[in-house]
Amino acid sequence: LPATSWAGDGAGWEAIRSDAGIQVSRKVVDGSPFVAFRGEGDVNAPILAVADVLVDIPHENQWMDSVREARILRKVSDTEYILYSHLGTPPTMTDRDFVTDVHVAIDPSKRGLTVEMHSVDDAAAPHTDYVRALLTESSFTLRASPDGKTTHVVAEIRCDPKGSIASWAVNFFQRSWGYNTLQSLR
Repeated sequence: LPATSWAGDGAGWEAIRSDAGIQVSRKVVDGSPFVAFRGEGDVNAPILAVADVLVDIPHENQWMDSVREARILRKVSDTEYILYSHLGTPPTMTDRDFVTDVHVAIDPSKRGLTVEMHSVDDAAAPHTDYVRALLTESSFTLRASPDGKTTHVVAEIRCDPKGSIASWAVNFFQRSWGYNTLQSLR
């Protein structure tokens, strides 16, 4: 499966947590005060079951860390759609929302699937009082085990929450995203 341009071959990731079979890493991004985060681990389900959860947008708030609401704004093709997501934040902050282009790619030769996301401007996006954040080159990469009974998941996020939040605070709160998301996905 093709790696995103900022993730490269996995070089530069620094392990920050390993718990319950989930490894969480961070990566400093040149020119940005915000670090990228990665959660990696196995889900005890076939790849199609995991993929079904990833694209079941109305239920995304049940497993994706901090998501309060998610809905498809419009379908671009059978493998691409524009997604609106509202994320809850701690009480002292304004909630964030995202408008993202989501693209699903299947690689049968590697028994894998990727879901790549990045922010876009779209006329169908709702006007809200939330801060419109920027999601850059984020993804879920799924790979089926040889027996097909489990799925290895790598979730990567690189985000600029916009607004007036100190970068150290953003990096502190986002560091749990990979663990929480994979644990909930399980």
